Amino acid sequence: MAFAVHKSKGAVIHYFPSKKLLVDAVVKMCFFPASQLPTEIDSAVEKNWDEFLRLYRNPIERVINSFPEQLNGNGLMHYMQFVSSAHEYMDDFSQMYQELFAKEQDFLSNMACNHKMCVNDTAEFSRQILNTSIGKTFLGMFLKM
Repeated sequence: MAFAVHKSKGAVIHYFPSKKLLVDAVVKMCFFPASQLPTEIDSAVEKNWDEFLRLYRNPIERVINSFPEQLNGNGLMHYMQFVSSAHEYMDDFSQMYQELFAKEQDFLSNMACNHKMCVNDTAEFSRQILNTSIGKTFLGMFLKM
């Protein structure tokens, strides 16, 4: 963590005397803000569906892309380690994480409706889009190995 913020380990410990406080601060100040939909996605609403899908990045990709350093293709591994620590040290992280993905799925469902996609179940369709996008994120990690 100290390396990522270009501070000494002592400086980090000075401001965050416990791992719980550090994880809480990173989750609330960096992790969840980075995972939110960017404002630029609003311009993609007017584009055709294929263009929207090309521009769309899932919350995992958005967080990995916000990391301050190049992680030599290990961004997903660091993401998963951080999520694991957050689950361990924050009681409300699981609920916050589930709400993030529910909001993402609602957004995708609305996008499908806005593009007048011919689907019977937009909730299931949006879940498939999100799962496919996340699957591509994981596949990309394995292909870099």
